[in-house]
Amino acid sequence: MSRWQSAGEELAKLLQGVTDEATIKELAQSTVESIREAYPDNINSRKKPMTDVRKAVRAVFPATKKQEHKGQYFTNSGKGNVPRYEHLFFQFFTLTTDEYDAVGDDARQQWKEQQQVETIAPAPTAKIMNIAQLELDPDTQKMVEEAIAHTGISLAEFVQKSCAVYSSIVVGKAKMSNDDLTTVSTQDLLSNRVYKTHPNRAEELTRRAIYALENHNNNCTEKSQKWHINQTAIQSLTGSKPATVKEILKGCQQRLDDHNAKHELNPYDNRKPGTKLTEVIDLTALVPSGEDVE
Repeated sequence: MSRWQSAGEELAKLLQGVTDEATIKELAQSTVESIREAYPDNINSRKKPMTDVRKAVRAVFPATKKQEHKGQYFTNSGKGNVPRYEHLFFQFFTLTTDEYDAVGDDARQQWKEQQQVETIAPAPTAKIMNIAQLELDPDTQKMVEEAIAHTGISLAEFVQKSCAVYSSIVVGKAKMSNDDLTTVSTQDLLSNRVYKTHPNRAEELTRRAIYALENHNNNCTEKSQKWHINQTAIQSLTGSKPATVKEILKGCQQRLDDHNAKHELNPYDNRKPGTKLTEVIDLTALVPSGEDVE
């Protein structure tokens, strides 16, 4: 079995039960990017990995005559123009125009068929729109200009596509913000790509990290074994961004202050030469899920 067949099978596992478009799109596009990184100088070599991944995922998610879940889209392109419902993964698992031009006629035709499912039409203002109207900062403007030059589409179409992608992400995250992650395992929250961008992930992991640190300190017999609970400690255990953790801790600072005062701890107590917090506190083992966390 090839590396990319295995990657496709892992993707199929991650996609089980997932119907959120933003999440599916992220998984598809991150896989495409991995293929690009694996073959940075040989565009033609990307065709086989794309095929291997696509076959592995389709083996688990075949096309259906009727829509079976929200994670599907309707298409009648390709495959003899047979009307069917395909998994959203295949809508987003695609290379660019330039890449398909480089890998031959078959792939180019596949790409053209894929574009038929897109609903974004060229903007009527394409001839009059210019990048200065967007009032971008210099760095962003340069990046947009390079992206447009690479794709070969108009500025108006680029803006429309960007709006569609960003809107999908925002709406997807808004829907996910109502998700309860209590029953999701700590292992999945830390390593499963499905949850990497979940808006509630950092808060749930912080809640579990505080619980783990408090239990550890309460059960230690020596002060030298204890850890001051602060932003840096939480970041180490959760891998969340500093600014995100800082904002979350504002809502429970009194709790942390009370606990640290109870054990007479300060940040200097976390300076333990030769010992890392993550070596002492195994968050996955100590708090396997959030169901019993107070």
